[in-house]
Amino acid sequence: MKKLFASAGLALVLLAACGPTPAAETAAPAAPDAAAAAAPAPITIATPAGEYASDPNHSSVEFKLHHLGLSFYTLKFKTFDATVSFDPANIGASKVSATIRAADILAGFPGDYVANHAGTKFSSWEDDLANSTNFLDAGKYPTITFVSTSVEPSGERSAKVTGDLTLKGVTKPVTLDVTFSGETASHPFSKVPAIGFSATGTVKRSDFGLDYLLPAIVGDEVKIEIESDFIQKTPA
Repeated sequence: MKKLFASAGLALVLLAACGPTPAAETAAPAAPDAAAAAAPAPITIATPAGEYASDPNHSSVEFKLHHLGLSFYTLKFKTFDATVSFDPANIGASKVSATIRAADILAGFPGDYVANHAGTKFSSWEDDLANSTNFLDAGKYPTITFVSTSVEPSGERSAKVTGDLTLKGVTKPVTLDVTFSGETASHPFSKVPAIGFSATGTVKRSDFGLDYLLPAIVGDEVKIEIESDFIQKTPA
């Protein structure tokens, strides 16, 4: 490597000593190929094509909301069921679907919720979030779903996944920034191919009719963070 840098440096010194040629003085720099510059790098994934299902023991769905204009309050769901129809040779043809049980929400509230909320009919903060009509109203809307409509490669190991998010009976398009975080041809435990994904996105809760305590107590913007291992179900 040192010899390579030394050779390059010597070449630059010789060129400087000789001075620029007339052609070099007048020639305009070559314009970059705009199409080539704009095109994302090809995605290289070693995992074979097939149908993959999320591993519930190694998956998480978290979302964050600005609380009182101070910090971001984090909530999560216990489990979610997701499938990916995946072909590394044709990322754009991939399909994603996911279902979350609205009642499976976790808040990690350490206080005595009942004592701090006089007259509440809910036994905990999770019970309130899951079942109140102000929030998820899981009795009427038991599931939250996402179904992809397009997958567009955005980098060497990333893609933008756009789909329809249905929350509390309202369906809106949402785009997630997805990173292929790892893959293996043989999972250490299941002995089949597996792949890992990280995804982030942002939605406005008011778009889905969730406008309670907006905006003074809890902000409108919801930051979504997803991590999941996917295990191959059936080969392509």
